[in-house]
Parts: sequence; structure tokens; C-alpha cells
Amino acid sequence: MARNRTRLAAVVIAAVSVLVVSACGHSSSAAGDNPGTGAGGDAASAADFPSQDFEYVVPYNPGGSTDPVGREFSRLLADELGTRATVTNRPGGDETIGVASVLEAAPDGYTLGLTSASGIIVQPLVNDQLSYKEPSDFTSVVKMVEAPNALLVKGDGPFRTLDDFVRAAKEKPGQIRVGTTGRLTNNTFALLALEKQAGIDLNIVPFSGGAGEAVRATLGGQVEAAIPTAAAQLGLVQAGELRALAHTGDAAYNAFLPGAVPFSDAGFDVPFSSDYLTVAPKGLPPAVRGELVEAALTVAKSDDWAKWCKDNGYLADPMAGPELDAWIQGAIEDSRAAIVLSEG
Repeated sequence: MARNRTRLAAVVIAAVSVLVVSACGHSSSAAGDNPGTGAGGDAASAADFPSQDFEYVVPYNPGGSTDPVGREFSRLLADELGTRATVTNRPGGDETIGVASVLEAAPDGYTLGLTSASGIIVQPLVNDQLSYKEPSDFTSVVKMVEAPNALLVKGDGPFRTLDDFVRAAKEKPGQIRVGTTGRLTNNTFALLALEKQAGIDLNIVPFSGGAGEAVRATLGGQVEAAIPTAAAQLGLVQAGELRALAHTGDAAYNAFLPGAVPFSDAGFDVPFSSDYLTVAPKGLPPAVRGELVEAALTVAKSDDWAKWCKDNGYLADPMAGPELDAWIQGAIEDSRAAIVLSEG
């Protein structure tokens, strides 16, 4: 979800994303209730933070398209804090397995994790079995990345532009198949927003195997298009095997996808990018929380991070504190609306 996104009229839909739970705005009271346990221990150890290495949990498989985001950011964060990070992959449950392991850890600042809107915002809205349910259950540390989703078709297929695609969908209601990564994910929400605003009816096909499976189905002709996170597919686009018609970012992302346009430039409000955040358990000691947020925001704003993002098809999107709290609340509202629309 781009920071400058506008709201859909009547039924707002949103991503994505992104993204977490916040607690720069909510953590102060939580921290007061729990001064810290575990490796950080007490007020004295909090003042010495960090005094040991920290664990950074990535809720995806190692080597996947998202794994490098967590690995690189945790490395730079460890350098900024003067310590080291151990990355642990805990995939499954639409991020909830990995995210829950972070949020159930001791609130001492030595367990952090990567998440997106899928795991930290959408899942609590649809799964009442989770141990975390709302922003007050977490500490949001920083938002680091916006990763636009892109509408992709076969490079030698009939669709050359977004207009071609929309026109075909109007001519063949329910017949244009588009692969997504799940029924309640930001890329599915993006398609729902496009359907509503363009007045079209798509055949949305969720793939349990994720973006890679949806892309393979597009290349193999089992579906006419897919709308994955663009970063992992740039090689196929550059090789001409896939063509990008539109994306959920702003005009700056056109450089990664020549020939594609932002949905917003085509007159559609489709703000469902994949936004990644770093989160921690609620109840961090204030000194630890402050140290983590300051260091993480410094990294997210750094030239090194911006260069890594650019080299890998992402957009650096540093955000923390009240700004991030507000972004999270907006994402929750938009996701609720998108879920309602998906059930209609």
C-alpha cells in the first residue's frame, strides 16, 4: 500500500501490504505493565541493550522471494546495533506460525521478526484462533519496504496493455483467469479493487503453492494472468517471458517494469502492494523499544538499504512511530472492507 494511497469510495479495499501491529503508540502502557523478562531481564539489563545477539524470524521458506528481505535487513540492523543476528525461517499458516513465535517470545528485544499485512493484519481478522488479534498485542518496530504487485501475462500473449486486458474481461465476463497466492491476500484484494472500479468480472484462481505456482500457470496457459509481487519476477519480465501490464506502486516503479503503468495512472485505486515490517513482542522495556526503533529506522533510511532495495526490485519505505501506527490502522480498515467484498 503506497503511503500516498487514496481510499476507495463506498467500499475501501486495501492490502496488503504491508502490515503489523503497532506499538510505538501502544507499547508505552504495555511496557509499563511488564518491565521486561528473559535475556534482557530487568531495568539494568535494558539499559545495556543490546548485550547479546538477537534472533530474527522470517515466516517464509529459506531461499524464497521474501527471505532475502529479512536476511539483509537483520544484517544491517545488527551492524547498527553493534551485535549479530541469527535468522530463523518458520514458514506456514500465511505467516502466522513465524509471527506467533515472535510475539510469544520474551519481551526483551532479542526476538524480532519479519511480517506483512497478510500475517499481521489480515489473518487476525479471519482467524480467531490466533494468540494475537490487534495492534495492542504487538510492538511495531519499523516498516522497511514496499513491494508492488504486478499484473503479469505471457510475453507472447494477446494482452499488450492494461486496456487490452480490461476490454477482454468486459467482453468475456468470468472467463479471464488470474492467479493469486490465496483467497485473502493483498494480490487478491488488488484484483477485487480492479474488478469493482473497472466494472469487470474476473475468474480469480488462488494457488496454494504461492506466487511461483501462479506464474508457472500463466506461462503454461492454465491461467491468462497472475498478480504476484513483482520483485521476484523481474528476471522473467526482462527475458520477455512475462509482460507486465500494470502495478500497484507509483510511477517510480516503472523503471523496474518498462511498458507497465501504475494502476493509479490508469484511473484505478489499487493500493495493495506487499509491505514488509519488523515486529517484536508487546511489553518491551521503553529503553529497549526506543533503541530498537531508532536503530531500525536509521537502517530503513540508509543509503545501503535503499541501494539493496533498488538492486532487488523493492522500494525502501521507512516508517515508524505515530506515522506507522496510523498506516497500520488504515490497513486494518481497508482489509476489513476487502474481506467483506471477497465474501460478497
